[in-house]
Amino acid sequence: MPARGHNTAPSFSPNEPRELPRYFQELEFLFASSGVTDDADTKALGICYVDYNTSEQWLLLAEYEASGIDPTTQTVIPYSYQDWKTAVISLYPGGDNATKYSMANLDQVTGEAGRANIKTIGQFAAYYRKFYQITKWLVDSSRLGSLERDRLFRTGLSNKLWITMQHCLNIVERDIRPGDPYTMAQMKAAAKFVLHGTNTTILNTRHLE
Repeated sequence: MPARGHNTAPSFSPNEPRELPRYFQELEFLFASSGVTDDADTKALGICYVDYNTSEQWLLLAEYEASGIDPTTQTVIPYSYQDWKTAVISLYPGGDNATKYSMANLDQVTGEAGRANIKTIGQFAAYYRKFYQITKWLVDSSRLGSLERDRLFRTGLSNKLWITMQHCLNIVERDIRPGDPYTMAQMKAAAKFVLHGTNTTILNTRHLE
């Protein structure tokens, strides 16, 4: 197993709870390649790659111990590495795949894009990537419909940019029904056209990345 801080060692920041599943995936890959199988050893190694405060929180979980007492039956129950891992993940909203993203995350992305006042293809691409990342999960999880997704994408664009894009869309997309939103793919194509020749890098990293 690599030492903490080594470039091959797994790492996790509590400020990025969505990184937690990947942390455990990398950790378990190292367990397999190093032949580590004992529950006590895997738990001990699981806390050695995180900062002090995080390791202390994980260490204090009841599931970190080898066993505990069932409050209902008053019998001894063993705690495995998987039990401890589940308890750790429960500490972090968004740390498991069932609650990876929420509509609040999406509102934050569209709000930040609106405040960034997108003017370049680089800024637009950064907004598109982040919006797609969140809405792909929300749509696949039946938490958001595709039409509502397309309507929300428009809210991250400034009125000035949207007016220019809409002029392009009115020419190219003649078959769209009144009241229906343009799709993300259609808006992406229009933005690439109207922002062609602008900076491809992200000028306002504070909001978009």
